[in-house]
Amino acid sequence: MNTLRLRTLPLLLALLLCSPPAHAVDQAMQDSLNAFFAGGIVHQGARAELQSVTRWPDTTGRITWRLPHIANYPANLSLIAEQGNGAKTRRWYVPVRVHWWTQAMVAGRDIPAHARIEPSMLKRSRSDLAGINGTWWSRADALLGTKTTRPLRAGQVLLSTNTMRPALLKSGDQITLIRQIGGIRVTATGKMLRNAGIGDRVRVQNMSSKEVIQATILDANTARVESGGAS
Repeated sequence: MNTLRLRTLPLLLALLLCSPPAHAVDQAMQDSLNAFFAGGIVHQGARAELQSVTRWPDTTGRITWRLPHIANYPANLSLIAEQGNGAKTRRWYVPVRVHWWTQAMVAGRDIPAHARIEPSMLKRSRSDLAGINGTWWSRADALLGTKTTRPLRAGQVLLSTNTMRPALLKSGDQITLIRQIGGIRVTATGKMLRNAGIGDRVRVQNMSSKEVIQATILDANTARVESGGAS
C-alpha cells in the first residue's frame, strides 16, 4: 500500500502543477467598479465603501454599475451590473459587502439603560452604519431629552431603536393637524392613535373625515401632515 502511494504521489503533483490557474478577475471590470464607488455612492446621508466582491460576473471589460433599491444600510447587497446596449445588453446581480460611513452621534462613554441623554454623554464620530436599522442623528440637540432603552457601549451609534423620547401626547389626545397645499395652509382636528413625542411620525385620525394619516408631531398642540401620508 505504501509503495502504491509513493508511485501515485509524483503523478498527483504533476497534475496539480499542470492545472490551469484560477480565473483572474478582469482588470477593466475591477477598474469600472472602483470608479463607481469612487464617484460617491450616497444613501440617506451615508457613503458606501466597497469591502469585497463575493462573485464577479463571468465576462471581461468595463461594466456599468447601479445600486438597487435598498432599505436602511445593508452590509450585503447585490449591485446591478450591465454590459452592452439595447437588445444585446447583458445583466448580472453581483453580491458585494460594503461599509456605510457617516458622521453620527455616538455614546461618548458607556451609558446605562433608562438614562436621560445629556450633551456630555455624546460625541460626533465617523461611524459605519452597515447592518444598522433605525433612525440615527448627526446633531446632539436632536437627542436631548431622550432616554436610552438599553445599555450603550462607548462609541455605539445612538438610534431610534435604542433611545426613546418621553411621550408628550397620549393615545386619544386631540391635536391640530396642519397641511401646506401650495401657498394655502389647511388645518383640521385629529386624534392620536398612540403615544408620541416631538419629532415622532405617527398615525393620526382626522376627526372630520375619519381618515387615518401619517403626521409628524411639532409640539404639544400641532402635527404636520406628511404628503401621501394616508395609510
